[in-house]
Amino acid sequence: MPSAHERIYERMERLIQKLIAKSKRGMPIIVEGRKDERSLRRLGIEGNILCMKSAGVGFFDFIERVKPSREAIVLTDFDREGKQLSLQLLKELTSNRIKADDSFRKQFRALCRSEVRSVEELADYMERLRQIVVA
Repeated sequence: MPSAHERIYERMERLIQKLIAKSKRGMPIIVEGRKDERSLRRLGIEGNILCMKSAGVGFFDFIERVKPSREAIVLTDFDREGKQLSLQLLKELTSNRIKADDSFRKQFRALCRSEVRSVEELADYMERLRQIVVA
C-alpha cells in the first residue's frame, strides 16, 4: 500500500503532466512573478508563462496582453493574497471573454496544504517528495 507521501507525489505528478499538456497546446499560465515562472520551468513547463508583477504594466494592460489567447490558466500563490488576486483575475478575464481556469491552483493548494504557500516553492517540494518516495 502506498504511503501518504507516495500518494501525494503521484497526484502532484499527474497534475503537473496535465499542466504541461495544456501549456503545450498554447494555453498561457498566469503567475505572480519570475520565481514562480522558474519553478514551473523546473517542473518541465515549456509553454507561455505570463508574470503579472514583472510585466511592467498595470493590471488592465496585463489583461490586454492575455486577450489574444482567449483562455488562460490562473496559477497564483496559495495564500490569502494569491486567492484575492486569483478572484480578481478570474472576474476580469471572464468579463473580457477569456476562459479562465483556476482549477490547477485549487488542486495544488489542496495537495500541498501547509507544505507550500507559493508557486515558487512547487519545484522544491516535488524534489523533496521525490527523494522521500525514491528512498
